[in-house]
Amino acid sequence: MSLESVAGKLTYFHEQLHLLHWTTTSYAEHQALGGLYDYVHDFKDGVIEKLMGYMGKRPKAPKMEPLSDTASASIVVSELMSFASSLKSFAESNGFHDIANLADALSGEAAKTKYLLTLS
Repeated sequence: MSLESVAGKLTYFHEQLHLLHWTTTSYAEHQALGGLYDYVHDFKDGVIEKLMGYMGKRPKAPKMEPLSDTASASIVVSELMSFASSLKSFAESNGFHDIANLADALSGEAAKTKYLLTLS
């Protein structure tokens, strides 16, 4: 995992969640995705800046997965949980303990959203 890959994945999740938030026809899903979208926005900035400090460099333009008009909100949220687990492993293996804790918090927010999506 690199600074650019973390930036690219978080940018993808931020934008994909935003698109899902805009396009849903369910108010409950709109609210659930809006909360996670806002969380990922703040998370992305903080984690990237911390990684820049740890790694002593700034990221190059990240490569981002293409957005999908047909993505399932539940699947995207599950993928975010999986990414959070990978980020935690990367952080722990490099001694970035605060980032490992933040990755746990990201996983928790995604898990909460996964539950909230069942209410729509």
